[in-house]
Formats: sequence, structure tokens, C-alpha cells
Amino acid sequence: MSLTTYEQLRACHVRRWHIVQTTREQTLAEHSFAVSVLAGSLAAKMRWAGLLHPDKKLMLLQYALSHDLLEVRTGDMPTPFKGYLQIAGGADVITKANELVDYEQASVDRMVKGTEVEMFVKIADLVEAIFFLQDNGTGMHAADVLKELLSILVNAVIHFERIWPSMDVAGAVREVCRDIGIKGLLL
Repeated sequence: MSLTTYEQLRACHVRRWHIVQTTREQTLAEHSFAVSVLAGSLAAKMRWAGLLHPDKKLMLLQYALSHDLLEVRTGDMPTPFKGYLQIAGGADVITKANELVDYEQASVDRMVKGTEVEMFVKIADLVEAIFFLQDNGTGMHAADVLKELLSILVNAVIHFERIWPSMDVAGAVREVCRDIGIKGLLL
């Protein structure tokens, strides 16, 4: 059953970061918008040829804006919980849940799997989380989460550089992070 238009608009009200102390709330819609901006910036800095093709560019935008839309029904699922779900279910429980909740989004997820679009959005998702926590996180737990996210980002960059050695993934991530003021990135 696909998400209705009304449910999709609820992304403006679904709050993120409920297990991390922050100085202000962030909504799913705010996060998704920022991820789309960052994904486009990363694609441009890596000189992705897909930006010259309207359908590929549209797929990047659509996926960036909808990558967490399942959360209008589930709420923000913290990363540690997603890991526990995957361990408990053996297979990718999040993917199965997404197929049950929104088949159309699951189809988009399958289309981008293993593509540059998936890479841009995964990296942008991490960069956005780091950006938000760096500016709005408070307390020791937020600092620990920020440190962990920086490490996950570095590992993701290394992983994607192995897959796409012709793309300067690390250089683009460094440049975007410098542009938005992220500190502590060891790339």
C-alpha cells in the first residue's frame, strides 16, 4: 500500500533525533531537503555524467527526497535499532518493511541499488546528520554519535571509492564538508 499524498506531507511533522539530545527539533522534511541539496552538490563535484540526463537527475532528486519517507509511518528509526532489526531478522528487515508499507518506494530503492544515485544519497545522508549534530547536538551522547557518524562516513567513502575508482569521492566529500563547515573529518 503506497503512502498517500497526505502521509507524504506529514514528513513536515515527523521529528528526528529522539534518542539524541539536540538544541532544536529537526523534521523529516527538513532532513530530506538537505539530503537532496547535498546529493546534488556531491554529484556535481564528482562530475557525474547523470546530471546531464534529465531522467537520471530526476531519479537522484526523487530518491534523495524520498529515501526516509517510510518514517512517516514508523517514526525516526535510530541507526542502532536498524542494525538490531537486521541481526534479528537475518535478511534486510528494513527492506522488507519498506516493501510492505510502500511498494512504490521499495521499487525506487531497488532501481537505485548499487548505483551512483544510491552512493550520493547515502553519503549526503551521513553528511547531513553530521552537519545537523555539529550545529545542534548537545551533551556527551550527541558528541559520541557525531564521532561515530564521522567514522561511518570515512568508511563509506573508502567503500565507494573502491566501487567507483574514477570518481573523486573523497575529494568531493572533503570539499562539500569544508563548504558547510564540518570539522573533524579525517579523509
